[in-house]
Amino acid sequence: MVRRWLLPTLSEILAKSESTSIEPFAGINETPQQFPTAQKIRQGEQQWQSAVCALGYLLQTAPSNNHDAGLLLCAPVPLFEPGTYATAIFSPVHPGQPLLASTTAVATDVAIPPEIPLLPADPLQHERFCLVLTKQFGLVMSLESTATPHFQFSFDPDDVQLAWQSLRARVMLTATHQLATLDAMVERLAPVVPDYQLVMRFSQILLQQLPAEPHPDLIPPVVTPPEKPTETKATADLELLQALTHEIRTPLSTIRTLTRSLLRRTGLEEQVIKRLESIDRECTDQINRMELIFQAVELAEGQSVDLTSMSVSHLLEQSLPLWQKQAERRQVNLAVAMPQQLPEVRSNPTILDRVLNGLIENFTRNLPPGSQIEVEVVPVGDRIKLQVRSIREEFDAAAEHCPHETKAVGQMLTFRPETGNLSLNLQVTKDLFQILGGKLVVKPNQQQGETMTIFLPMH
Repeated sequence: MVRRWLLPTLSEILAKSESTSIEPFAGINETPQQFPTAQKIRQGEQQWQSAVCALGYLLQTAPSNNHDAGLLLCAPVPLFEPGTYATAIFSPVHPGQPLLASTTAVATDVAIPPEIPLLPADPLQHERFCLVLTKQFGLVMSLESTATPHFQFSFDPDDVQLAWQSLRARVMLTATHQLATLDAMVERLAPVVPDYQLVMRFSQILLQQLPAEPHPDLIPPVVTPPEKPTETKATADLELLQALTHEIRTPLSTIRTLTRSLLRRTGLEEQVIKRLESIDRECTDQINRMELIFQAVELAEGQSVDLTSMSVSHLLEQSLPLWQKQAERRQVNLAVAMPQQLPEVRSNPTILDRVLNGLIENFTRNLPPGSQIEVEVVPVGDRIKLQVRSIREEFDAAAEHCPHETKAVGQMLTFRPETGNLSLNLQVTKDLFQILGGKLVVKPNQQQGETMTIFLPMH
């Protein structure tokens, strides 16, 4: 029997990489045993079909010589009609069905198995996927269906290669006699770094194909009581933020993937490397900000959160290098004071880490160069106190009378025109910490800066 942890699925491979995820959060408290909602099923299906449409455009417009044009490894059914591209289908083995797959000729006159069996215990049979290899690009995309549907894709050659190795191991188990043929095709179509215009075109078509509004036959409309008209506006805000995070995160993830592919090349000039690294950092910061906003949207819709015992020391040790880099980029000094040992607290480590990173980034972005951020962590009674304080070395008297303008965007966001910074407003941030089992207290000081104190309950 094939153990799940020995042969990863393509969704698991993409989840560990820097792939592009159209649905960044599948639901905080959902597990594979829970049934996905009709809306999540619809969203996953729409994203998959949109990606198939975008892929079809790339294959139609890609130059080919009608021989070794490309290879498509799909599940559970073919994506396109038989044509220039050779196709192999991975499908589950049914009771009484033989393991060995037959061999037939396809349009390329190359013999490949039209169907490769998957063992009954293989979790890959529970997801849709497509691995594409051509002379111009390699692409892997997947839609997990056992838990909340989660669509991901990547043009990164490393991700494509890992996906092929995972599928190759399955071919060795159930169709060994076909391995030489597939190996020969893959060797001739080794994954390459694609042209950035090709990847951007794929992303544009994918987003264009996604519907702007839910289908009325699948999702019942939200009925708002007449005596509460504000609920309609709140619902509209949430839908707008969901669309905003998707629209921003997807192209940025594509740009970051292409940038990291370029950074793997040898012989680049030092100035080029610095520019590419700067692009990577800016894309990552913006993606993380959008993920935090999406997280807040999910929680605002009533999504529950699992709280567990966690180590604050471990979380801070992992986060401090990132905080230090953020401060250095803004020419802000960061000082951290904390004991070697801290009691564990009860919270959600994933969300807490994301919220703290967002707070530190906002601090560094909104401070002038030469300022300082002090972080102090100490036990206080039955809680851990994490205090973040900003100190301006030189107070600007003009800034006291003309403070940075902050504009509200809907009910959840604030916008600073002078920096272009979009972030969660204070009340939403406080609500997040309350959901995480803690409390946030903010004390502004126009001359000296701002102090934020976070209390987390000890476990």
